[in-house]
Amino acid sequence: MIQFVCDYCANVKQPDEIWINGIAAENVGTQAARREVIVDPTWRRERAILPFAVHFCSLECKDSYLGELFSRPASLLEVESVDIEPASGRRVIHAKKKPVAKRVPVGKTPKKARRRS
Repeated sequence: MIQFVCDYCANVKQPDEIWINGIAAENVGTQAARREVIVDPTWRRERAILPFAVHFCSLECKDSYLGELFSRPASLLEVESVDIEPASGRRVIHAKKKPVAKRVPVGKTPKKARRRS
């Protein structure tokens, strides 16, 4: 038996309840990171069981989840080493996630840069 749980509040879906589902993914590269969420217009069981599926019990949970997901900065990959396999010519890149510096909203000055009058 598959149990669907809200990705925001952890409520468990009952068979007769109408929920929202979609697919969420993050693509992290060495120069850029991208987050993407596709919300389905109706509950689709065939998509709800996919590995990157997200499930929400209400519009409020969906909106809160998306707000939190897109409010924090994505991380980038810091390349540590690159190996080339001689037989195939294939490159193997070893990297680790590195957090992106926080962005300062337009019109705001970071606390360290503020001067006291």
